[in-house]
Amino acid sequence: MFKKTKIFFFNYFLKVLNFLPPKYSCSLSNFRQIIMKRKVRFFYLKDLNLYKVKSDNLSMYFFDKMRGFNTYAYGIKERAVSLAATYNLNLIKFSENDVVIDCGANYGDLYAWTLINNCKINYISFEPSPKDFKCVELNCLGQKNNNIALSNKTGKTEFYLKTDSGDSSLLEPAEGFTEIIEIETTTLKEFVIKNKINHIKFFKLEAEGFEPEILNGSKDVLNRIEYIGVDGSPERGPKAETTIDYAIKFLTENNFKMIGSNIYNQYAKALFKNQNFKNL
Repeated sequence: MFKKTKIFFFNYFLKVLNFLPPKYSCSLSNFRQIIMKRKVRFFYLKDLNLYKVKSDNLSMYFFDKMRGFNTYAYGIKERAVSLAATYNLNLIKFSENDVVIDCGANYGDLYAWTLINNCKINYISFEPSPKDFKCVELNCLGQKNNNIALSNKTGKTEFYLKTDSGDSSLLEPAEGFTEIIEIETTTLKEFVIKNKINHIKFFKLEAEGFEPEILNGSKDVLNRIEYIGVDGSPERGPKAETTIDYAIKFLTENNFKMIGSNIYNQYAKALFKNQNFKNL
């Protein structure tokens, strides 16, 4: 009975929070943080039309109110550490000036993790969603941020925005979308060659079901990538298919070995290491 009552009030709280104007929703959310004894505070910046979260001597910007409140409810560090754990980043020893490519950067939480761990890396992000990218630029200052999508071809294509969940994709999402926009695409091969990148320490691939196409567009430069982290969860197209099996087969055939994974139900993330880097 107590559990049901608790769930009822929590759901009611979320409805109220979603209904309130930005300033008041931040105040109510902060009141909740105080009650929960968390040192996390939310702010609305009218001039930018963005929200900001502060915690752990860090700050990050986000634009979708409810997604941000939920994502950073326990703090920026907690969110970043949790993300890194799903990709088994503890198995990678980062060095100064290592190149890290973040495909599907969202708000730049991976970069926040590198700051928390004092990893002085060269961060490159790809985030095709215009509003998410606006936050990436603010959260990842001084880094090479790209408002385009990785694909298996270069050009322009439709992009399905799903702003309330961060599940925007080059494929139509199973649970609907907010709007369709036109975006630019490139291949990892073209980007790497154009920017003369010879060694990529870690390539994070989280493309809401579009992972197979991006991997195919990366095939000719896989020998330059030491580690690849793939999110192969059930997010591919209207049928919400998984892509982890494809990623395992493709990368295994290209001399990668899976060295870590987080698989529960159908949700799956895995870390692969290029066997050519075995002795490095």
